[in-house]
Amino acid sequence: MGSMPKLALAQHASPPLTSDIGKLDKVLVHSTNSTSGITTQFGRALIPGVDFSPVDAEAQHAGLNDLLRQSGAELVEVVDALNAAREATLSNGIWEAWIDAAYPRLGGSPNDITAEVIMGQDKDWLYRLDSEGNYDHLVDDFSATMWTRDSAFMTPKGLVICNSASPWRGRENMLLRFIYRYSPMLSDVPIAVDAVEQGFIIEGGDAMVVDEKTMFLGVGNRTSREAGAVLARELDMDIYTVQIGTPEYLREVYPGETNDSSELAVLFLHLDTSFTLVGPKHALSLPYVFEAAHAEDNPLARFIRGAVRQSILPKEDAEKGLELLKGIGTLTRYAAGSGKAEKIEGMKLVDFCRDQGYRITNTGGAIPDGDQAAFDHFMRVTYPEQRRQASNVVQAVPGRVIAYDGNPATIAALREDGIMVDTFPGRELWNWHGGPHCLTQPLVRS
Repeated sequence: MGSMPKLALAQHASPPLTSDIGKLDKVLVHSTNSTSGITTQFGRALIPGVDFSPVDAEAQHAGLNDLLRQSGAELVEVVDALNAAREATLSNGIWEAWIDAAYPRLGGSPNDITAEVIMGQDKDWLYRLDSEGNYDHLVDDFSATMWTRDSAFMTPKGLVICNSASPWRGRENMLLRFIYRYSPMLSDVPIAVDAVEQGFIIEGGDAMVVDEKTMFLGVGNRTSREAGAVLARELDMDIYTVQIGTPEYLREVYPGETNDSSELAVLFLHLDTSFTLVGPKHALSLPYVFEAAHAEDNPLARFIRGAVRQSILPKEDAEKGLELLKGIGTLTRYAAGSGKAEKIEGMKLVDFCRDQGYRITNTGGAIPDGDQAAFDHFMRVTYPEQRRQASNVVQAVPGRVIAYDGNPATIAALREDGIMVDTFPGRELWNWHGGPHCLTQPLVRS
């Protein structure tokens, strides 16, 4: 199969959205399915791990969908959109050619292949034995596709198709390209940038649309720094990149290796893991790390310094972690149109937001006075809630956000700051290091 035709930017009278807040009218989701398979050709485990309850995960994802529908949003399921693309391309040979190229083990009978088969939701195609009585791998686990925000994100100029460095997540980008190219359910979605075609690395959890001319973009972990300049030129927006990692430190661990950065990698996986917009000039943020005054004096740095002094951590890993924390939140502005870079000196992300008149709600709530009390509060309250994705929320209706339950201090802080919070159980979902913002790909906001 040859290269896919370039996706065209549709002309709309008004932008699909002007920011990541406002009334959510249409959203792409991929609901967790308890019948899905658990094996993948990209896995490195000797045998597959099952450390979650698929039945509970399906019910919890349904809880999010219920809240989205109650807010008035139209939900488009990835499986439905893919099946619609299948129906539209069966007669012209495009479906057969795509299956043969993307899923060669299914190519023997492409017309029998449905979206459920491809997404690992058809149990008849799972866990088969071959002629010698051994496991015959035909389809991959696509559970990560539930984080629809990562595969693409909407901007005022149209959708950005993302491009992950991970082969496992990269399949989702190719799947989304096919759906947006051929599915009648998404034919009205304008495509502004195709990162797969242009060859730069970006995941949607790092992108935060502030307004029609401004975007925050986390870089250094799952999104490359060059993405800022590309988006500034292509979208004609000021892109403020926010450092959230260093590629040489927060990277995938390969077989036989150990890497003690795993906890920091989870904490700062994407920008939306620790910072989200909750209202006009109002953000929810993990405290300390995005403030210049706390670059070297923050609870995480205090913990690491104490742990290495007491031989709990290797000194080399501790030094890398401290250097990473020092740089997290630093800003570079890429000018709209030209993509010219300008480092923002003397402030980090939250400092910049406050300078622009933002209100900041702290994950974990208000910080107590005094070093000992503040450190104790961070380790006992803020850090556990952060690991339960307390910072990761999505707005579906102005003035209220959707969040996981189980984070009472953060929920109380949001409500105290005037934001209504709708919650749903997420124990099996936050275990995979994502939250409601990750689980939604907004297509239209009014």
